[in-house]
Amino acid sequence: MIKGYAADPGSPGHWFYDGLRIQAELETHRFALDYARSHWASGTRVLDVAAGQGALAKQLLDAGFRVACTSWNGECRVPIPTYRLDLDHSFGPADVGNQRFPLVCCIEIIEHVENPAAFLRSCESLLDDDGRLVLSTPNVESAAARLQWLVRGTPLSFSGDEVRHNRHISMLWREGLEFLIEEAGLRVCEKHLVGRFLLPRSRLATVRRLVYLGICRLLPGEPRGTTRVYVLARSAAGPRPHGADAVW
Repeated sequence: MIKGYAADPGSPGHWFYDGLRIQAELETHRFALDYARSHWASGTRVLDVAAGQGALAKQLLDAGFRVACTSWNGECRVPIPTYRLDLDHSFGPADVGNQRFPLVCCIEIIEHVENPAAFLRSCESLLDDDGRLVLSTPNVESAAARLQWLVRGTPLSFSGDEVRHNRHISMLWREGLEFLIEEAGLRVCEKHLVGRFLLPRSRLATVRRLVYLGICRLLPGEPRGTTRVYVLARSAAGPRPHGADAVW
């Protein structure tokens, strides 16, 4: 076990860092942390958008970065500059201390907002000219999600309580998300699929595991990994104007 991390005994597959709940795949947080360490020096300013309890912010802080975050509910438990933002409305540098950042992390939040396109445009405005945005969202092309589509008509992460109580309201598939990224004036620098399909030990789980393997081998798209992670930068073209004339 990596120092500082602890598995949640009551919720298999979920983790804490220094007592703070990680509201994403552990591998997603580790990617964001490792990316920051490998590309920026200690002391670099980082903004964690929608920090939750502050698990990622604390990992970055412990790694020597100067971290600030945004929160809409005040749940962040880490003593860092915190800007209260409603991400369903446009925001910009004036809302985060009149500054832009070398690195902005948006981990497992875009699927919670009403307007993902506007959200991406706002995030683009927070980046330094050569800054990077680490963005993650559930991979609805994953083998697990495809089987759930077939059996239930929708992925589990976008149904029932996940919609009504966890507010998973904006399901983004690869092609649609990458179009919105481009429209927001961003370009894809890196793309990764992370996260494992966690199954209990049972006969049914064995069958599901074989189905997942078949999907990964036979079907097109990006079925591996439960989470889609992007590293984005500002594009030379900038955000595109949008309106009725852009629709056929």
